[in-house]
Amino acid sequence: MIKINLIFLALIFLGSCQELEKKYICDTINCIESEEGIYMSLDECMQDCHTPTFVNTIITVFIYENCPIAQYMCGPLRESYKYFCDTLNQNMTFRGFSPNSFSTEKSLSDFMLQYDIPFPIIHDYDEINQEPGLYTQHYLPIVTPEVFIEHNGSLVYRGMIDNSYQSLGQWTYPSENYLMDILNEIVAGVEITYAETQAVGCLINY
Repeated sequence: MIKINLIFLALIFLGSCQELEKKYICDTINCIESEEGIYMSLDECMQDCHTPTFVNTIITVFIYENCPIAQYMCGPLRESYKYFCDTLNQNMTFRGFSPNSFSTEKSLSDFMLQYDIPFPIIHDYDEINQEPGLYTQHYLPIVTPEVFIEHNGSLVYRGMIDNSYQSLGQWTYPSENYLMDILNEIVAGVEITYAETQAVGCLINY
């Protein structure tokens, strides 16, 4: 009986060590798990992935295709992308992640097509461990949609895309477009200080 318990404890220990041996590689600006990875932690990988060598400004949005507020915010997101990336040709990258277990590659593909989203939205949910994926755990968004803006490797903003929703179910014409305003400041070369607003949307279950 003692021998069996020792074997069981050894297996638990080995399993724990295996969790610590995850490796990551930087695929353009996204970190992914890989046996050939050169990074031993996600934070280390993302720090290198976010250097100006790869891209100057990264706009990361967490979004769920069945959230009504997320659906509405596709408009401001689309307009921002087309203005800064297509019209102004700025060195900016937009990317989206869905942290919801109900999302699938097909549902996200259909969502991108329906709402004419010009940047990729990736399913960021760990089906094996039944928990949000790497990027959701790194940024720790509270709701969908919630946007994070990084410039020259530093986080400069997180929160609302605009303030058209001050609370659930209450829409008003937006008086502030935080995403557009901050990106305009970046383009203008204005010194950016960190800012944060409380995003309104569908809660993410951790």
